[in-house]
Amino acid sequence: MRRTISATLTVAALALALPALAQALTIQIANGGVVSPPSCPASPCVVVSRTTAVQVKDGSDNGPFVVKQSGRIVSWSVTLGVPSASQIHYFDTHEGGTARASLAVLRDVDGLEYKLVALSPVVHLEPDFGTTARLKLPASIPVIKGDVIALSVPTWLPALALNYPTSTSWRASRGPARCTDVAVQTMQISIGSSAGYDCLYQTALVTYSATEATAG
Repeated sequence: MRRTISATLTVAALALALPALAQALTIQIANGGVVSPPSCPASPCVVVSRTTAVQVKDGSDNGPFVVKQSGRIVSWSVTLGVPSASQIHYFDTHEGGTARASLAVLRDVDGLEYKLVALSPVVHLEPDFGTTARLKLPASIPVIKGDVIALSVPTWLPALALNYPTSTSWRASRGPARCTDVAVQTMQISIGSSAGYDCLYQTALVTYSATEATAG
């Protein structure tokens, strides 16, 4: 009799817990197609340089990094190439230092102008070359439907996969006169600041993603 009562209580406790578990959802905010390896160490070794980057098209997917449901970003990842020693030395020397990056949350202000609403801590990523670095945030970041998840790079990062069709493209927080000038720092840094994402780069994929937890 006691065993029957105990088993009944256990089943009841699980039944109560199941609705709460079912309500917790994890959403991957990422490119939906095949992600090729980043270009480096191929020549040319093409990298994201001193800017905030957001993938705006991935084939038929317009806005793969637009938040579809309010929640909290709990982690992010980035797949990195393996630059040669000479390539690393060149970029470290000419792009403001060693490879680093952080995750940014943007909010559309007007057309191609976006406000920076959140920025995760900057992470040193050279030890992770050749891997997919998976980074848990020290504190989750709240997001609302319509926010845009971006990759912020204060220096440089080998996180660009090339040779995609023109239907794949990303934008950078640069003015229209600076689309080929990667030496100038254009990363959005100040929370609440706005910047124009006027520069469109086609046939390339920024190899990052984020994980969002929602209430269901």
